[in-house]
Amino acid sequence: RDYIAAKGWAYRDPAGFDRLIGLLVEATVAHLSAQIAAGADLVQLFDSWIGALPASGLERWGVAPCRAIIAALRTRHPEVPVILFPRGAGAAYAAYAGCGAAALGLDTGVPLAWAARTLQPEFVLQGNIDPVALLVGGAALEQAARAVLERLGPSRLIVNLGHGVLPETPPEHVAALAALVRGGG
Repeated sequence: RDYIAAKGWAYRDPAGFDRLIGLLVEATVAHLSAQIAAGADLVQLFDSWIGALPASGLERWGVAPCRAIIAALRTRHPEVPVILFPRGAGAAYAAYAGCGAAALGLDTGVPLAWAARTLQPEFVLQGNIDPVALLVGGAALEQAARAVLERLGPSRLIVNLGHGVLPETPPEHVAALAALVRGGG
């Protein structure tokens, strides 16, 4: 949960941990390339531990591996866009801007005004509706969706959640969000 084992390894054995990161980069490139070969029009790269990294490890264990994965994918599949989702990155979103992604996924902690001002001039943005607002539906969902649409839309935006759909979410709430985004809600 707090990545104690992984971070402990990184501190105790940096060279060994770097080898692991290298293997993960290779495996991720192979996995995303297989998705593309199977027909994916775009792929999304999740960096789900960036929020747990110390500032001193951000480049080495977060940004550099993402940059390497995206560069390898661009070489193999130059026509396929990559969305990068650095969950929990906070102010470090700016560091991920130089990774070569076509779009950045935003988690729920990213202020929309900051994202519009700092990131959107350079990137398509994806996100950042709270999955709990989708779970609850109704006014909470409508307010969250409208905030994203008003502050980041209509262009250079992929409306999405700040993370995945919760298992308990009623399918009709997903349909309501889709209708709202399409202008029918």
